[in-house]
Amino acid sequence: MSVAIDSVKSYINQFIQNFDYTDAIFLAERLYAEIKNDESIYLLARTYYLSGDINKSYWLLRNSSIEHVPSAKLLLAKCCFDTDKLHEAEAILVGNCSSINTLGLDDFINDHGDQGAFALQLLAKVCEKSDRHQKASECYRKSLKLNPFLWSSFEALCRLGERVDTSVFCSSAIKSNRSISEHNQSQSCLTPYTEPIKDIPSENQVIENTINISSNLPIKERSQQRLSQAPATIMKLTDSILNVGSTNISGVITSTPIGLLSEQLQDNDKYTPPTIKPPDYIPTLRNPPLAPKRQNTRMIQQYGFDDTMTPTSTATILHRHEIASTSISDTRKTTSTRKENKSIRATTKRNTRVTKTRPPCTDMSITPVPSSESPNKMTTRSQVRSSNTNLNCSIDTEIINKRERQRKSQSNQRTPELVENIINVFKLLGQGLQHLSQFECRQAIELFEAISLKHLHTPWVLSHLANCYYHLHDYQKSAFIYRELRTKFPYHVDGLEYYSTVLWHLKDDIALATLAHELTETDRKHPASWCASGNCLSLNHEYDKAIQAFKRAIQLAPESDYAYTLLGNEYSLVDELERAMACFRKAIQLNSRSYKAWNGVAMVYLKQEKFQSAEFHFTKATNIFRTNPDLICHLAVAQHKCNRSEGALALLNDALKIDSKNALCKFHKAGLLLHLERYHEALTELEQLRQIAPKESLVYYLLSANNQLKENADKLYSKDEDLLLGMEDLASSVTEDDQSQMQSQSSLQDIQPMDSILSCISGVVVQFKLRQVPRFYTPLNDKIYLASSYNQWSPNDKQFEFDSATNTLIVDFKNTANVEFKLTRGSWSTAETWLDGTMRANRKIALSNSPQSIDISVEQWSDTFGRVHTASNQVYILDTNFSMWNYFPRTRRIWIYLPRSYSTDLNRRYPVVYAHDGQNLFDVSTSFSGEWGIDESLDTLSQELIVIGIDNGGSERINELTPFSNTNYGGGQADNYLNFIVEKLRPYINSHFRTKPERENTAILGSSLGGLCSFYAAVRHEDTFGLIGVFSPSFWFTNDIYTYVQNHRFKNSPPRLYFVGGQLESSTMISDMQRMVNLLKNTTKEYRDDKNQLTMIVAADGQHQEWFWKREFPNSIKWLFPLS
Repeated sequence: MSVAIDSVKSYINQFIQNFDYTDAIFLAERLYAEIKNDESIYLLARTYYLSGDINKSYWLLRNSSIEHVPSAKLLLAKCCFDTDKLHEAEAILVGNCSSINTLGLDDFINDHGDQGAFALQLLAKVCEKSDRHQKASECYRKSLKLNPFLWSSFEALCRLGERVDTSVFCSSAIKSNRSISEHNQSQSCLTPYTEPIKDIPSENQVIENTINISSNLPIKERSQQRLSQAPATIMKLTDSILNVGSTNISGVITSTPIGLLSEQLQDNDKYTPPTIKPPDYIPTLRNPPLAPKRQNTRMIQQYGFDDTMTPTSTATILHRHEIASTSISDTRKTTSTRKENKSIRATTKRNTRVTKTRPPCTDMSITPVPSSESPNKMTTRSQVRSSNTNLNCSIDTEIINKRERQRKSQSNQRTPELVENIINVFKLLGQGLQHLSQFECRQAIELFEAISLKHLHTPWVLSHLANCYYHLHDYQKSAFIYRELRTKFPYHVDGLEYYSTVLWHLKDDIALATLAHELTETDRKHPASWCASGNCLSLNHEYDKAIQAFKRAIQLAPESDYAYTLLGNEYSLVDELERAMACFRKAIQLNSRSYKAWNGVAMVYLKQEKFQSAEFHFTKATNIFRTNPDLICHLAVAQHKCNRSEGALALLNDALKIDSKNALCKFHKAGLLLHLERYHEALTELEQLRQIAPKESLVYYLLSANNQLKENADKLYSKDEDLLLGMEDLASSVTEDDQSQMQSQSSLQDIQPMDSILSCISGVVVQFKLRQVPRFYTPLNDKIYLASSYNQWSPNDKQFEFDSATNTLIVDFKNTANVEFKLTRGSWSTAETWLDGTMRANRKIALSNSPQSIDISVEQWSDTFGRVHTASNQVYILDTNFSMWNYFPRTRRIWIYLPRSYSTDLNRRYPVVYAHDGQNLFDVSTSFSGEWGIDESLDTLSQELIVIGIDNGGSERINELTPFSNTNYGGGQADNYLNFIVEKLRPYINSHFRTKPERENTAILGSSLGGLCSFYAAVRHEDTFGLIGVFSPSFWFTNDIYTYVQNHRFKNSPPRLYFVGGQLESSTMISDMQRMVNLLKNTTKEYRDDKNQLTMIVAADGQHQEWFWKREFPNSIKWLFPLS
């Protein structure tokens, strides 16, 4: 019966070796149905596992009670580990031991047999995942002692921060492990075919044995013939398993399992599965090399890169040396070699092509050379007669015999040498990896570069070498090595998330986009592909999409601490500090030695002004990576914030000892010296910094930031008058293409630079440089302004006026992440456009904590063209200077839309809608980024309304539309603005037009700050406005609005509220709206019980722009004014 099982097992193994898991499972299930024993159970469970069906394998083993079998025990524990059943996996592995703490190495080996090293490794993974790092380290060391080739155990120890003596890689340990393996093999009930083989036939014998009298028959017939030769007891089993109905299954395998061969050598009457020879191998000529790219010659020589060694040619060379297995037939059939000469020759040639021991050939043909040596001892007289019949066949056979003897002799001589070479490579790579894990990157580089070129030019070494330079912030060299890695091994994806971050630092958007595309095409289910996509989107300031990409990477690799770190950085960029903190802490939980994650947590605390917590976490990061000058610089900033300036200065000096030209450290040292009023030393540092980063605008800004420095500069540095003049010019030579060293070192994504420690730089400094304007269409006396979302789109804000002498504007942005802007000449009628006069989209800039310089070129101004008015005939300007006296000392333009029936149905009265930002509602010629199209929409709707549009106040917009003040933006005058509407504008409209003045027929709506103001009106003036349209409200402006609503109770029926926002707006837009909706439902019964009182619409593609509000406006009107 054991022979029969081995027969079927050989077929199953063949299917598995050829990746045909479906047939392997089906056949294993048939075997399990016939014979339910330990072997068939394990074979089926193993097949399930290899096919990826882990749950089936788990339940089969769990319910079969074969945990006494070491192989089955290991497989069951592996299934538990893969399905996060850590406690159960540990219990299975520990077995008879009462606790893992009392686990002895000898007992464990005896319990697990030949699987001892692998079981220990798995147990270590369980301990590591359950945060028992000390026990995990112990188990990893024991597994490595048992099997020095378990490289992943060594990597795990390095990952845990352990220092391991590389003498663990030694040949004596390998020999010892081999002895243990041979000793335990005979005791395993699942490995009866692994007994030592005393006599293995030579390759020539194998070739002869496969040549029998039936070789000319078709494969199916030969299979049936061999089945018919099997004993009757075996035939009974094979008939029931292999013959389904009337169908005969002819099994065909490429090689016979070693265990089956062993049984055949001991019993010549046992059954052998039918065999077939592999297809003829046709050597492929090496492809001609591609034209080499222009590369850094010094780098190429240093690392031995050869541009002519393309991936195609390398693969071809490997293919020419590939090894194929030979089929082994029953040794009992050695004498059955009489056949036709043609058949003998054909079979022999096929075997010589696929033989495992064939040396590489330099020619496509073999010249037969007579052998002078005696024939092989197994050669029979039948072979001699066959050779007399066919001389060429005899010559070929003798050549094979000779080569086989040479191969055996060379193999016996080279085996110890090969093992020693591999062990030496393990030691060298192990030392390098250990230095890298301790972030001793320069020592690691020396070891990796000392290895032979054939090992240096492998994916693992190149990837780790590039990673060393990445940690040293030598991004150019890191990118060069990564490019070589991609060229030689385009299929390699592991570790390329770091390459994408390198390209992010280099601002190489083209290379980064190409990498993201290629990785996604190569393997969409690899986390590195989505990390690259996230970095690419982040570089293009698409932060929300980048966040989604990093989330996808985490879904694919929940254990990736680096993916969590990247996601945390992205959240930090958009000021989602709580979410960023959660991501960083998760990364630390996964890898306690992730200095990037510790640094990220510290950065969040620094932004929250929790300086002692920030210092603690910066200290954690520096203890991990002690030679990183940027981390030391961050720690110095935190200490300065804790009023320990002298200690901070000492840390900066230590950082500069590591890297004397680190611009970031010099910059903060200069700022700290300014704070300490040591102006002469500060100027010395700034002068050195100007030599390092001559085109960095912030250097000059820092020079001009302190008035005391200016007053004493002529005394301290009178010899450099040009420098003092340069303080005023603010580095006019900075261009967008010039990436200064300071920017490249401080614009970090995974190590974000801290906020400036200077009081004069409280936010993020950006220099705008006006490079070009339309020469003949820009009056010389006109001022140019920056209108942005930061200053609430004021077109003529004096604080955002370009210097006419230098054409520069420096803005100190505070507490913001993303800014959209346009240039104007003082009004929206003179805003910038494209060259053909079409309206250009808002410019965008993503702010980080590092200084930035932006070059701007204006193609044309809007007043150059006769802009077409798009307002319909139902739109009128009620007054261009409607007085706001008693509320504000200014006037306002007021628009009015009258429905079509207003002039014909003279007895009809109409509901009224009051809308903010009137210049954007009806006419594209007065808008700055498109109109709402209210008139066109109402012309097509059945609802007939009067709409009153109130222009915003330009530079006063933020003040008028906000109910509470913000420490950075001011504001808080919405009460006066709403009182103007309720007490002056509304009475005027009701007295001059046929309106329905009732509360239930009076609506107010707006977007952004206008949405905030409209919502405030619903609460503040609930007796006036009964219908409220809240479009993309700026609830972020102040939390006081939530407190106000929490304490308010509506007198009668509350106003009907229509909320709408888009997921592509700010990262908090939807959550802020939801928070307000939940608050209203908790405090007001009508909102909680009546769906017609409140609704909230979330658009997946919604953006903070007019086109989105234009699209949503008709739906809001239908909901607010339902037809009776």
